[in-house]
Amino acid sequence: MNILRQYVRQMLVEQAGVSEEPILPKNEWVALSSGDERREKIQQELFDLVQMTYASIGGHFKVGKPEDLERYMFWVVKDIDGDPEPDVAIFGKPDIGGVKMGAAANDGSPVAAAAYKDKSSALRAGESVAGASNWWGEVSGKPAYAMLKRGAPAVEDEQQAKALLDGDGIIWHGEHPDPNAPPMFKSVNGWYSKDFGGHSSTKIILGSPNL
Repeated sequence: MNILRQYVRQMLVEQAGVSEEPILPKNEWVALSSGDERREKIQQELFDLVQMTYASIGGHFKVGKPEDLERYMFWVVKDIDGDPEPDVAIFGKPDIGGVKMGAAANDGSPVAAAAYKDKSSALRAGESVAGASNWWGEVSGKPAYAMLKRGAPAVEDEQQAKALLDGDGIIWHGEHPDPNAPPMFKSVNGWYSKDFGGHSSTKIILGSPNL
């Protein structure tokens, strides 16, 4: 648990009488859809997790304040450790072919990071949650490696990938363009380059969209 978050919560409990009654069940994935009153109660905590997760790239470019999380219809969250706060989350919204994953967050602990990788891979491989299925999303680097290792399927057809990206400008490669890429990356096609704020990134769509 983040030390600052722990201190603030302790002060609220001791001085303001805020209840420590858990909002989420312990060690269980919960899907909070739009309209669920629990979303407002953990919104700030999830925003903090998102900020921490994306800090190395300057933050999530579509989540600049807690309220921005409402752009995602589905919050799939889990409370893993002893404190009452969520430790890992996956955010998605209806899109072409199913549900597009738009953000993810965890508290940085090995168990939370592993939980995210396992659940994200399961959703991409066809698992449904809260009545939502056909999850997919763009990934690169270590997350892509982790998903492929766990069996997440790749979208390897160029036209399908472009349909999902709905006009996003990409340079299609198919095979991974780096000759020194790990064998895991070379085991699938579907790689492309995409510009993010002036920086080109090699990505692939992993998931099971219904096209």
